[in-house]
Amino acid sequence: MRHGGAGNRTTATSDYLTLRQAQDLMAAAQYALANGKPLTRHLTVRLERQGVSDADAVKAIGRLLTLLRDHVRKTAGGEIAYIWSREHGPIIGGHVHILLHLPAGYIWQGQRVLRWIERISGNPYRKGTIKTTRVGRTAKAHEQNPGLYLANLATVVGYVMKGASPTAGASLQLERMKAQGRVMGKRCGRSTNINGKLPSS
Repeated sequence: MRHGGAGNRTTATSDYLTLRQAQDLMAAAQYALANGKPLTRHLTVRLERQGVSDADAVKAIGRLLTLLRDHVRKTAGGEIAYIWSREHGPIIGGHVHILLHLPAGYIWQGQRVLRWIERISGNPYRKGTIKTTRVGRTAKAHEQNPGLYLANLATVVGYVMKGASPTAGASLQLERMKAQGRVMGKRCGRSTNINGKLPSS
């Protein structure tokens, strides 16, 4: 069994985020902020509740992000950025946390996302499948209250990485850590447009 590897094979399983994966998520969030793509929305999707199996979870996440990306391009003329991490809790089952950057001018449409979830899963929407909040409490917190936004962003990124291995958590000094269950296939990911080196200080 592989612990937190890339998981390109759908049969590969992992119990934790590795140090490298956790570092990659953290760096991607920092890069997004430094390059004008601040992560402003936290979306949680309870895939198992919606009838999506663990083996199909990565495909479902990809389809959801593709639908969102295409809709944003069509309606707002911009691009999204994101990081995500999967977990499998004893109570809520398999789910994914996604931190999103949405370009200026794009209006979040919860009902549309709900319909996408129905289409992807092939099942009627089940109450409680989707939960979404704004990082920093408002859509423009990164501009209007950067101090609050940065503090909240650090908290939310730490929350997304709470399933890191004990070694990774200690190395990165994560305050919130707890085993988040075994998942099949890729455990985490990020968009290619926030994969790069941070400017030197």
